[in-house]
Amino acid sequence: MKSLSSSPDAITEKLWPDRPAGTTPLQSPTLSDPLCDTPMRVTLEQLRPYEHNPRLIRNPQYEEIKASIRTRGLDQAPPITRRPGESHFIIRNGGNTRLAILNELWQETRDERFFRIHCLFRPWADETTALLGHMAENDLHSPLTFIERALSVAKIKTLFQRDGGELSQSELARRLTAGGYPISQPHISRMLDTLEHLLPGLPQTLYAGLGKPLIQRLLGLRKQAKRVWDRHPDTRNDFDELWFSTLASLDEPGSFEHERLKDALLAGMSEALGQPGRLLAAELADTAETLTGANSRPLTTPHAEVQLPTPAAPDKSAHASRQDLQGPESASATTATSHPSRVERIRQQIAAENTPTEHRDHAQDNDLWHIDREIDRPERLREEISHLARELANHAGTPDSVMSCDDGLGFVCLPLQPLSTCRAASIHLLLGALLRAHDRLDWQDRRQLPAALFGQILLGVYQLPLPNQPPEDIGLERLPDPQVLQLFRLIRLARRLIELTTAPLD
Repeated sequence: MKSLSSSPDAITEKLWPDRPAGTTPLQSPTLSDPLCDTPMRVTLEQLRPYEHNPRLIRNPQYEEIKASIRTRGLDQAPPITRRPGESHFIIRNGGNTRLAILNELWQETRDERFFRIHCLFRPWADETTALLGHMAENDLHSPLTFIERALSVAKIKTLFQRDGGELSQSELARRLTAGGYPISQPHISRMLDTLEHLLPGLPQTLYAGLGKPLIQRLLGLRKQAKRVWDRHPDTRNDFDELWFSTLASLDEPGSFEHERLKDALLAGMSEALGQPGRLLAAELADTAETLTGANSRPLTTPHAEVQLPTPAAPDKSAHASRQDLQGPESASATTATSHPSRVERIRQQIAAENTPTEHRDHAQDNDLWHIDREIDRPERLREEISHLARELANHAGTPDSVMSCDDGLGFVCLPLQPLSTCRAASIHLLLGALLRAHDRLDWQDRRQLPAALFGQILLGVYQLPLPNQPPEDIGLERLPDPQVLQLFRLIRLARRLIELTTAPLD
């Protein structure tokens, strides 16, 4: 009886009778990948990470995952696939973090259990399916940052358009949802706007994980500021250049603040447009309210055309009917013309400040004391007070010395050492006095405060020769008239804030 050969070469010869001489099955040019899901055992040398991995930032759970794999081994092997014509496998969806950890552990330990792993091979579909799979898996296990999602959506849009031409955002949303990654068109719009309007100037902050709420506020601020900018078309400057340079100047992960950006942007716009900062801030606020109103306005359904009777005489009832038919927009337009807007009042106030005192209409000064109903609540009063304090700090050349806060008067003063100019010292002393920053000084020092605040900063009498008191320079600067008005407005708003937040004394 003929003995059966059980050598590996003999078995291979029977299984692969047509292979070229001297080759192994894995080298055979006729060998193709399985057409269905198939378990495989592969080595790290045969496996590559997915090169379009949406996760650009180290997985925040990296060390925990590594410790688990070191102790327990790989509980859940990543699915793999292979592009047609390529020699190596790639991660099919998710699992790039685990592959990186396995490579690290293999280098550290040379333990074979980290080098040879059991995987589930799944046939290659296409690039869009691969990218969608990685996006979905990454978000499932450890959510991607907003900028990572935005870059992936832009990449997958490019892949779709490569096959079928231009793609609308609505169609992109439909295809992503159909592919297992549900997303809305407005969300896609915010993502693409972020890549266009924020990423060039704010990369570090975005890659550090800036969240969707603040990104929405930044995009809203840009839209509002661009509208204000377009109302002053005589400038030779470019808005995008100012926007990106302002973003770049504040691109510090961990310390980025929306209010600081808004203040810096308004200061840059004021310089470029030659317009007062207060006026631009008011226009910005009005634009924000307009955009908010437009976005929140309910959609109306078309009505049948109404035949208007020709009035016999212009009586009051006909006038009322016409107003009803005009709708809310016409009514608000009428209201806007009958009552001056906040922007117009500020224009009048600025004009009054630049008019010689003897020609100034005293009625205009009432704007200093008037408080609009829309800001007559603590949170809005704090915003207005903080804005005025920052304008005073800008005048002093120390814009970073004032920060907004949600309590107290709405702002805090940061210590400045040294105070480089007389103007900076004056403003810092003045704002500090409003915040009771000098309460801890000893009595001898506190006795000098009234003379410094009123004698020099507000009145400037140290430069006025009085009987037996020659002029003296004490290192402080007299406050100019426009800044005095800002200060008095700040005091007025602060008094109202105290009335609203402090219980009355019995």
